[in-house]
Amino acid sequence: MRFRAFPALPAVLAATVLIAGCSGSSPDHRTMPPSTGGSSATSGGGSASPSSQTPTATRTHTADGQEFVTKNFGAENVLETTLKGAASGVSMKVWVWTPPQYDDPAYAHEDFPVLFLYPGGDGATYNNWTDRSYSAQEVVDSGSRDGSVLPFVFVMPEMQVSKNVDTECTDIPGQPKVGTFLDTDVPAMVQHDFRVLPPGKGWGTAGASSGAYCAAAIALRKPGEYGAVVSIAGYFDMETKLPHKDAATLAQYPTALAPTFPGTLAWLLVAGTDSAEDVTQAQRFAGLVKSPSTAQVSLQDGGKHLTTSFKAAMPEVFAFFSKHLSGPRPQ
Repeated sequence: MRFRAFPALPAVLAATVLIAGCSGSSPDHRTMPPSTGGSSATSGGGSASPSSQTPTATRTHTADGQEFVTKNFGAENVLETTLKGAASGVSMKVWVWTPPQYDDPAYAHEDFPVLFLYPGGDGATYNNWTDRSYSAQEVVDSGSRDGSVLPFVFVMPEMQVSKNVDTECTDIPGQPKVGTFLDTDVPAMVQHDFRVLPPGKGWGTAGASSGAYCAAAIALRKPGEYGAVVSIAGYFDMETKLPHKDAATLAQYPTALAPTFPGTLAWLLVAGTDSAEDVTQAQRFAGLVKSPSTAQVSLQDGGKHLTTSFKAAMPEVFAFFSKHLSGPRPQ
C-alpha cells in the first residue's frame, strides 16, 4: 500500500478500548445500536485527542451479543466494535456512523443506504473517515437535513491486521483472510445489526489512496452487491511487498477484474491535477470499465495526493452517491 505524502494520523485512532462483560436483556437488532449522528459536546477543529473523547463509554449490545462502544472523534460520535469474522477468522475493529435521521421517529421503520469507507495509508488501528480528516459526516449531516444528500450509514473498518501485514484487502495464501473479513464478515454484521438496505443499489463503497484500491477490489469481487464506487487518488494494481504472485491472487486485482465484470457499477474516479500519477491511474482504469457499468473521471484543479485534496472532494463524492444509490425505504 502507498504511504506517499500521507499526513500523520490522529493519535486517538490508535487507542484500543477493552470492554468488560455485559448484562441485561438483548435489544432488537433492528432498532439498535442508537444513532451516532450529529454534533457532540466537543468543539473546535482538527482531530480529537484522547482528552476530548466521551469520558464514559456508552455500551450497546445487539441481539447476537455484538458489543458497540460510543466513541467521540472531534465533532461526531461513532460506534466502535471489534468484530471476529465468522467466515475469515480475522478480528479487527469496525466503526459505524449513523445519520441524524436514523433515530428520527419518522424513519423508525425504514432501512438506510450504506457506504463502506476505506482509509488511506495502512488502515491498521484506524480509519480516518471516522474523524474530521475528510469532514465526511459533516457533509452528509448537513446535506441530508436539506435534502441534497441521502442519509447514509457509514461503515469504516480497519484495512490491515497490522502495519507489517499488507494484504491489500485480499486473501493472500498464508496470510490472514482480510479480504473475506472485509467483503463477507463486515457486510454480514452490518445487515444483521443495523437498519440498512440490502446489497445492490443501496450499497456504495469509497476510499482514498490505498483505500480506493480496496473499495474497487471489493466491489469487483462481489457483483451485484454494490451500486456505486468512488476512488479518490486511487491505484488499481496490488503493491504489497508480501508474496502474492499465485494465479488466484493475481486474478483479484481491479485491473484484472474490471474488463470482464458481469455486474453494473457507477464509478467516480477523482484525481488531482498536481498528481500526474493519480490522473494517469484514473484515466487508465476508466478505460477498462465496460458497459453497462459507467466511469466518470473528475479532475481536481490543483489537487494533490494529500488529505486536504481528499477532503475537498467530499461534496462531489456524496452528490455522486446520492445520484446513483437508493434512498431510505420502508422495511
